Amino acid sequence: ITEATSQFQQQIAAAQEEISALKEELQKTRQDARIDPLTGLFNRRVFDTKLEQIIGASSPPITSLIMIDIDFFKKFNDEYGHLMGDKVLQYFGKLLKDECKEPTLAVRFGGEEFAILLIGQPLPLAAELAETMRHKIQAIRIKQKKTGQVISSITASFGVAQLAPNESAEQFIERAD
Repeated sequence: ITEATSQFQQQIAAAQEEISALKEELQKTRQDARIDPLTGLFNRRVFDTKLEQIIGASSPPITSLIMIDIDFFKKFNDEYGHLMGDKVLQYFGKLLKDECKEPTLAVRFGGEEFAILLIGQPLPLAAELAETMRHKIQAIRIKQKKTGQVISSITASFGVAQLAPNESAEQFIERAD
């Protein structure tokens, strides 16, 4: 009986370890499903969920949206290569993380498009942030390691909107875009 009890306790301990490992793996998978691996920003799924929560609230908070599109990104990729394009996207991700603190939500919307959801922030503050970001992006200087060439032609287009009463998520995004 003692040996059977000991074996049973070992099996229980092993099962608990496995459960803990599976819980950690599940948590990591959930996090991975929310984060864009290249930029480290939240992804479109997180953006859509948060925006629907805001719009669905009985009394939605003042919410502004900044849409950002890197200008001529396909041409940039064609000219300098996809690895250099990835570096630009990573820089955008870092810049957005640095500039957008909670409760502001910065996301990679898709491809070379980004979105910033400013919860509790009116349009003038969103426009001010967009202008700050525009200047910082315009100041980007990337040096190619192989050639030593400095690339300073990175610009982005911005759209800013404030959520209107009874506006759908699609309408809000379209206006900002």
